[in-house]
Amino acid sequence: AATSSVDPLVMIHYGTYVSALSVFFLVLSTSLWACILFVITLSIGEAIWSPRLYDYTTTVAPEGREGTYMALSSAPLFLAKLPVGLISGVLLQRYCPEHLEEGEERHSKTMWLIIGLMSISSPLLITFFWSYISGGERGAGQSNPATRISNGERVMRDDDDMYFQNEDDDDS
Repeated sequence: AATSSVDPLVMIHYGTYVSALSVFFLVLSTSLWACILFVITLSIGEAIWSPRLYDYTTTVAPEGREGTYMALSSAPLFLAKLPVGLISGVLLQRYCPEHLEEGEERHSKTMWLIIGLMSISSPLLITFFWSYISGGERGAGQSNPATRISNGERVMRDDDDMYFQNEDDDDS
């Protein structure tokens, strides 16, 4: 509700940065406090982007197809589970082995750096392709309703009785 006037894509973008940057607390330290900061920051990031993903998905879905679009928006999370499981196993085995030989040590910070670099790729790609994703100037008339609302346009969907009002619209 506090960010309902902000374009869902913008909130998704910001939230993915917060979530991805949370991992870097564990690159700096593997202490208890670093773990706590990681979990708190990750949770804040997810609280920023996750609800707005569903908001955005329902906004762009054609009338009567919202359920299909919601299911498809969850597909990347589902499809990532297998490779993430494999990668995490390989990283743990290589950098944090269960049993150490004499003189060996774990390199958990290196493992978290690799995870952090993989995590930060998503928001960086969103930034790089922002004009394409958001509709940009070339597609201003054809962009999604959520982006058009944030650009100050009055937008009415076919299934709405009223337009989404911007903060700077006069109520008089």
